[in-house]
Amino acid sequence: MTSSVRQWWRRAAAALKDKRSLLLARLRPRRAGSSSSWHHRELEAAVIRATSHENRWMDYRRAARVYAWARSSPSFLRPVMWALARRARRTRCWVVALKSLMVAHGILLRSGLAPRAARTGRVPFELTDFRDRSSYSSSSAARSLAFSAFVRAYFRFLDYRSLFAAQEDTDGDDDANKCSDDPQAACLDRIAKKQFLLELLLQIRPYGDGMEVPLVLEAMDCALIEIFQLYGEICTGIARFLVSGVPGGPAKPRMRKTATAAGLKVLWRAAEQSAQLSSYFDLCRGLGVANARKLPAAFVRLKDDDVRDLERILMRDTDTQDDNSDEAEAEGMAAPADVKDEGSTSTTTTVVMTTTEWVAFDEEKSSAGVVTYDGGGHVSNHWNPFVAVPLDGREVGNLIELF
Repeated sequence: MTSSVRQWWRRAAAALKDKRSLLLARLRPRRAGSSSSWHHRELEAAVIRATSHENRWMDYRRAARVYAWARSSPSFLRPVMWALARRARRTRCWVVALKSLMVAHGILLRSGLAPRAARTGRVPFELTDFRDRSSYSSSSAARSLAFSAFVRAYFRFLDYRSLFAAQEDTDGDDDANKCSDDPQAACLDRIAKKQFLLELLLQIRPYGDGMEVPLVLEAMDCALIEIFQLYGEICTGIARFLVSGVPGGPAKPRMRKTATAAGLKVLWRAAEQSAQLSSYFDLCRGLGVANARKLPAAFVRLKDDDVRDLERILMRDTDTQDDNSDEAEAEGMAAPADVKDEGSTSTTTTVVMTTTEWVAFDEEKSSAGVVTYDGGGHVSNHWNPFVAVPLDGREVGNLIELF
């Protein structure tokens, strides 16, 4: 049997599987007492069509139907996610699993714009042990393992991202307010969690030969969008920590030392991830990932020399505060009660220098290079295929061809 005939039979078998799933969704009885919105046959059919067994690319028009359900009302976000969960749990095909993750990724982005009570929370399915069973030939075993690893990497990122977002909803308040109101330790903890999320994103990459297919490249496009956004948030959080390190009021020396040590750990981790990001972008450009063709203006690699300079400033600031605290304590014990304060005779000034060689920040204008989402599916000058897919998109095609 020639390869073209074998490929035709595979596509025919995949189409039959989708037809069978659509038929079962149409015939499945509604559970007693269940809400009509949580078990909607048309919604489940839309999810099945958007996550079909077509292994060449994502059907954006059918994915747009799912997002239309999600945009119609915040109350539909969770039913859409549960329909995706049913699809993802039952499949043993990497194509269906990856498409389910990509569509769920878009639902999570949409969920972040909804009221807190209507948000989806953590993804309601588990793919950490996913194994592809769609290929039975021994020659395809290696590729099947590679695609399975790719799906598991995407799921680990999406699962932790949804968990982190759920924790954000529980804690209340947004990133900017928390970093301005909470102690430094809380801000550094949030930055460390985002750095771990960035590490998970960098694991979304090919794990074998022959994976340069449009569907995988489209999934890496979605990962790049998150990387741009997340890296900007990490840099902004680090900048806020550095600004808060300028002495402006009394602080306990022990807390200052703890915050400085944690901050330096975050800085060195950021420098390491900056180098990893450069390699990841080179990999994406070599594979032909569309969003890797032009990097955001704000991304410049953080050098080790910059971290050493910041380390010297922070350590000098900490030592100075320790000395001042000891002197103040000694003077307070020796000074009589009726001595009047005549003002200080000297001041210690710590200068924190901000340079455009690292990264540019502007919280008021998105044109300064900070990556932000707009309402039309664009992140700065990059296209996010799953934030706002047009309903009149074409039936088939891949993201790379759209450029």
